[in-house]
Amino acid sequence: MITLVLLIIAGVTIAICGASIIAKIFALFFALLAFIFSMAVMLLTLAFVLIMILTAFVGAIVSTLFSFLIL
Repeated sequence: MITLVLLIIAGVTIAICGASIIAKIFALFFALLAFIFSMAVMLLTLAFVLIMILTAFVGAIVSTLFSFLIL
């Protein structure tokens, strides 16, 4: 009887630890997925900002060239 109780306690403990390990793996996976998604959004934002800055820079160069042509 004592062995049966000990086996039941050990089985419950192993089940809880196994579920905890599986939950930690899934939590780590979803955290990694969220991190990759946020990095992609950040890189996309950086690309748009660089495009805007370069467009403004090219516009300034072109307007400077046209102002020299006007003079």
